[in-house]
Amino acid sequence: MDIVVNSQLPDIYVEDCKIYDDIKSLLWFGDGPYKNLSKEHIYTHDEYLIYEGIKIRIPHLSVKTIEPSLIFMNMPVQKPIDESLVPRPPYYPTYIELTPEQRWIYLKLLSNPYNANIDIGYVFIFYYGLERHLIEGDFHSAFNVILKLRNVHKNKSFHYYSGNALILSALWKGKGEYIPLFIKSLENEYEYNFSDNLLIMSYFSFNVPFLPRDIMIMAKTFLYRKMNYIKNNPDVFLKCLTEIIKEKTGMDYVDLKTFYTTDVIEKLHRANTPIYANMSMVDKEISIPILVTNMKFKGHMLMYLTLAHEKTKVELAEIRKNSKKKLIKE
Repeated sequence: MDIVVNSQLPDIYVEDCKIYDDIKSLLWFGDGPYKNLSKEHIYTHDEYLIYEGIKIRIPHLSVKTIEPSLIFMNMPVQKPIDESLVPRPPYYPTYIELTPEQRWIYLKLLSNPYNANIDIGYVFIFYYGLERHLIEGDFHSAFNVILKLRNVHKNKSFHYYSGNALILSALWKGKGEYIPLFIKSLENEYEYNFSDNLLIMSYFSFNVPFLPRDIMIMAKTFLYRKMNYIKNNPDVFLKCLTEIIKEKTGMDYVDLKTFYTTDVIEKLHRANTPIYANMSMVDKEISIPILVTNMKFKGHMLMYLTLAHEKTKVELAEIRKNSKKKLIKE
């Protein structure tokens, strides 16, 4: 299939709305002069790759379906009298199934997809098209636009699907150099709402220090249940956890290579993991090792968290004691 990347798309689709410059070439059209994708596709794959000692399998599966982000120029678009009265898109939305009023809202989104107030259903339609670029189009531009979307939109499902897709696509396409860019983009806690296993795998593959903050975010993965201090006193808990790790390891972070080697990874349980949320690409699935099932690693992380809990309890008691003394003096 020929991919047509055309930045000279029409400036206006809906009243007073110009398509955002950095996404013009990332849209998919099913008809008209800008058509760059057929309506239906059949995908068949059965591939293997080895990355940093981790064997990844892409199993065989054939699927025939419609690209959900595909824009059809001949479909009716109508500006709603009141946008707030237009029903939100369904789960797993597609452009072709939107009402004329919903299409107007979606095309309006294209004037600024980085508006945090946009209903996430419309963002997903645009995102599905970006996922297709990760596999067969402009990988670089799509990757960077997804990073920008993740920084703005806080929806948990969006972060789960997009985080997984960025890591797995980079591995599958042999573009591992993009994974450090993804890790660097994780500035806000909500951006960690994706597979803990994939994050650990990425840290291990690129020798990234596993920080106390990471351990706190993944606390439940390590079977830690006493979350009150992490939620209510995160700064004190982080300080205590860092001190515990430094006391136990001599470093203020965890070196994952202490727990993982190629031999250890080969013995771990594996699971088939879908790469994309885009329903027209559900055949894209990767078998990856589940690093979080390493009981030695999980046990150490749980120990650090438990010791930090006790240390935090003591520190908070001391803080309260000193506060009372200060009040008495005053």
